[in-house]
Amino acid sequence: MKTEPPASIKQRLASYLAQLPPPTAVKLASGLERERLRGVTGLPYEMILSGLRPLLASFRGKRPGSPDPLRQFCQPFEDLLVDGRDGERRQGLISRASVLRVWNWLEDDLLPDALPDMKRRIVDHTLTGDTVALGATVSVMHASAASAIRSAIEEARRDATQRKQAEKQLGGESGFDDAREIAAVLSIAPAMLALQSMLPRTIENLDDATLASVKELYDTTAETSPADALYIPFAVMSRLAEPSQILRFVRKVAHQRNDMVISRCDLAIFGEILLAEMEKIARKADALRPGHADLGILLEDVRRFARLSRGFTAEIDLRRNGEWGQRLLAARARVSAAVSQEMSRFENELVRALPFHQMGQYGRGGPMKPDLHKAPDSGRAARMEACLRFVEGVTPICEPLGAQSHCRSVRQQVETYLAAYEDRLLEEIRVASGTARANAELFLEFAAGFHEALGEEKQAEILRRRGQVATRS
Repeated sequence: MKTEPPASIKQRLASYLAQLPPPTAVKLASGLERERLRGVTGLPYEMILSGLRPLLASFRGKRPGSPDPLRQFCQPFEDLLVDGRDGERRQGLISRASVLRVWNWLEDDLLPDALPDMKRRIVDHTLTGDTVALGATVSVMHASAASAIRSAIEEARRDATQRKQAEKQLGGESGFDDAREIAAVLSIAPAMLALQSMLPRTIENLDDATLASVKELYDTTAETSPADALYIPFAVMSRLAEPSQILRFVRKVAHQRNDMVISRCDLAIFGEILLAEMEKIARKADALRPGHADLGILLEDVRRFARLSRGFTAEIDLRRNGEWGQRLLAARARVSAAVSQEMSRFENELVRALPFHQMGQYGRGGPMKPDLHKAPDSGRAARMEACLRFVEGVTPICEPLGAQSHCRSVRQQVETYLAAYEDRLLEEIRVASGTARANAELFLEFAAGFHEALGEEKQAEILRRRGQVATRS
């Protein structure tokens, strides 16, 4: 049994490799793969390449270098690989951490004689450039590995002791499930490789021509491997710029747009995945305490929710009384409530950042003017800018969130307060001197920054010019 290096060393190495410039990472990976194929020993090839794989996977276009046996093994399921999982395991995603465990399991236990021989043949054919022999050997490796893994998993399911041992070798229950999915994909490896050759790395729009090609490949595969054919649309989904477009494929197979029908068809899992992600975002937003959230992260989550929600409702016809329609409405209500609660404190934050104070003996009905006794609080200003960037980011997507009324109300309150404050601040700049003048100019710059956070660069520039005029008065 192979021993792995300590996790701390692997983590430090992965962190270092992740910072490499793309050309350097490609050059390093290609050099390592070339030397390993030539049989040069003494280097921790797999540990370095494992650290490089997440970075290399993010590059567009064909991966450079000469594929070694492990890369050839992974190619059919490379679209399904993920660096880590956030929450529960999901079908159609395979952890990169499981790949080497499955590979070692095959080499040590399942195919101890056949796999080393196939590895040698793959290296020889790669170095000699014999593409026909290479393709044949790789095909045999895929089929043999799929069969061996499936047999071992079936035995493990019947024997608790074997299952426990297999899970220990594979990194637990999730690794065991990853191995099962790797076997499923390898069993239809020719179809998965054909899919990769017909699709761009990123699909901006799943058009009719692409849909027709994918469906033809899916139908052909489903004739002999109906359960495993599901990984074809999983691979397509991983390449979509807008994941909800996978519902176009589901519609084409189901010949329906109606969610009541689609939610009960064999491909309903894709709708369930999209709904589950929206519900996860909704739960996360619902759990936040107003005033304690990272607004940048919340905005990204809300944007993701809005894109998924718009895409989901655009691709299929949802019925409000249907299960999917009810779940979407419930998730949308939770997100809307969380956004509204967060934004309800923004006006108070603005008052703290740009404070007024009462004049004379008239109580609350007395005249107001900007409080220039102290310099503005930069921390409050930074929090307010974050609030306003959130408002600006949410405004275009408030309709699919169901929060348009609250967004408009908060933005109007902010703009009304800013207008009143700026007019009186400019009056103070004209007559103030010393520390009060200096503080007023700082407050004016903060107010201009608030306009910029709202996407109002022109208003910010006008305010600065008005401040310059007032200073010279």
